[in-house]
Amino acid sequence: MRNRFKLSILAVLAGTLAIVPAAFADSVTITDTISTGGMQIGTATLTQGGMCGSMSISSTSVCVDIQMTSGSVRLGGPVIGFSGNVNENGMTSTLTDVGGVFTLSSGACGGISKETICFDANGSATAQSLFLVLTNADTSSGITLGNIHVAGSFCAPSATCFATTTEVSTVPETGSLSLVGTGLIGLAALVRRRFST
Repeated sequence: MRNRFKLSILAVLAGTLAIVPAAFADSVTITDTISTGGMQIGTATLTQGGMCGSMSISSTSVCVDIQMTSGSVRLGGPVIGFSGNVNENGMTSTLTDVGGVFTLSSGACGGISKETICFDANGSATAQSLFLVLTNADTSSGITLGNIHVAGSFCAPSATCFATTTEVSTVPETGSLSLVGTGLIGLAALVRRRFST
């Protein structure tokens, strides 16, 4: 009797873990590499909701986390562009590692290709890490990054250039949780079968 009770609890737990991910199946993380001249110089990660740098953002916003491993993002002129499910009139705030919050405005694409919306900045600052918040955007239906304005020795003979982005992964956030739930259901069925015979 005690074993049946344990099996019942395990079956309920496994069923719950298998069903819960369906409620969050739309959450997707997109990861892109940033490169120039065949050399990877950083990564860009787009995540739906949650934390963006030190800011908490709503589930209807997308955090764009740019981390440079070489050189920096140029915060002057055209900075970055997006296409896909982005709100062209949405607010975008930017937090950088240069100690401040900058506002990017919708602007000309310049060296940024194939994009629905591009963001520009005034000035000549650079940042090795950059967090953008895109309001009313959705990663599950696809957001594509355009070129990113960067600065570094890899741009020689110019001081700045436009690096390309290449998507390397699109990961549903809850995919692994549903696999665990399905595995637990199978395990519960196996254990129950062994004890019933």
